[in-house]
Amino acid sequence: MWPTGMKALGVDVTGKIPPDLTAEPGRALGRLTDIGWGGMLRALLAEGAPDEPVTEPVVAAAIKVLAAWDWAQRPAGVLTLPSRTRPRLITSLGRQLASVGRLPYLGALAYTGQDGPGPRRHNSAQRLRSLWHALEIPGDVRDAIGGLDGPVLVVDDRIETGWTMTVASRLLRQAGAPAVLPLALAVTAG
Repeated sequence: MWPTGMKALGVDVTGKIPPDLTAEPGRALGRLTDIGWGGMLRALLAEGAPDEPVTEPVVAAAIKVLAAWDWAQRPAGVLTLPSRTRPRLITSLGRQLASVGRLPYLGALAYTGQDGPGPRRHNSAQRLRSLWHALEIPGDVRDAIGGLDGPVLVVDDRIETGWTMTVASRLLRQAGAPAVLPLALAVTAG
């Protein structure tokens, strides 16, 4: 569901998000509060931690998550979301997953402004408003998506509110992606 009051914030959406603009149920390597992967993910995504290419144990764990995923149709391509804090990490993960799965790496979505969306400390409607025009699909990525005959696997570092993935999925579906399969390293809430 779109948050209430979006029209008052200048975003003309209400009610249920249309199914042709949504993502499929996604997967994550773990929650930041988990005992298992939580500690490693907290260290990897901590403020001030270096942005380095993904490590082999993380790739292996992500591959296990993908192997256990009972999707309706195998992904036809992989793309990444832009990350303000971990662009090298997410790009390297997306590229490695594409390589292992023998899928094309389609590139990344981009922020329209230099800094991306505003701070994360918003209520749901304000967070969605800050993201609504913050993401764009570069032309080469748009061209690649238009030619897919299956879902696109979308890789992100963390899911906090879910609105970044929701807005990205909407854009990708509007660009012709048959389906969007979200994969995040970490989920921070819920």
